[in-house]
This record gives sequence, structure tokens and C-alpha cells, in this order.
Amino acid sequence: MVYFFEPRFSPDEVTQINAARQTDAATDQHGGEREASEILYLRPELTKLDRSTQESGENQARLQLPSSLYAAIWWYASYLNHYAGKAAYGTVELGRLMTESTVNSLVEAIQAVKKDTQTLQLQNEYFKKVKR
Repeated sequence: MVYFFEPRFSPDEVTQINAARQTDAATDQHGGEREASEILYLRPELTKLDRSTQESGENQARLQLPSSLYAAIWWYASYLNHYAGKAAYGTVELGRLMTESTVNSLVEAIQAVKKDTQTLQLQNEYFKKVKR
């Protein structure tokens, strides 16, 4: 059985994370405040926040297509420097909150998978019917 995991945070965790954030979560993507914070918490020796302001992490909006179209080059068109956000705002505290909340969510997910008896049963039922 294959499951897809996406962390879900409690309302209390969301409140704490939002209070620790300094940038807009909507524009904080790859290499931004959240990811920089997580690395500061987990492996601080790998961070070089002083370099984070040398290039822009803003969306450059260099590709103008209607929402009905997608081009594989969208990330490069939007984020020339291959990161999106403001890593300079990263903090150990935000990294701790994000990491611990993700781990808590993963533990809950693993426990649910271990208890799950229906998903495989339903999948097998479905495939049996499809083969007819």
C-alpha cells in the first residue's frame, strides 16, 4: 500500500509558527525563511545567511501564460536564482517549531498507517472489480 504524507499542524502549532515567521508564508518557498530556519535548527554549520541577500528570491514573473497553460520552465522563469523567499529572515526558533511540528505529524501518520486495515482491503476490492 502506498500512502502520501503531507504534514498537518495543530491550531496551537500554527499559531506558534505564524508568530515566529517574519515573512509572508505565501511567498516563502524553496530556500526561503522556512527552509533556512529548518537548516539553522538541524545543521547550522551548513547555513550561509550572509549570502542570502546577494541575489533576489522574488518572483521575477518572466513568463506570462494564461492559467490554462503550463510550461516546464516555469520555476526558472519565476525564480532566476533558483530560490523563492527571504532566507535572511531564518531563525533557529522557527526551524525548531517547523521541524518538531512536522515530526509530530509524521508520528501520527505512521501510527495511523500501522492501525489501518481498510485501505489495502478497499484497494484489493477495487482492483478485483476492475479485472472483471
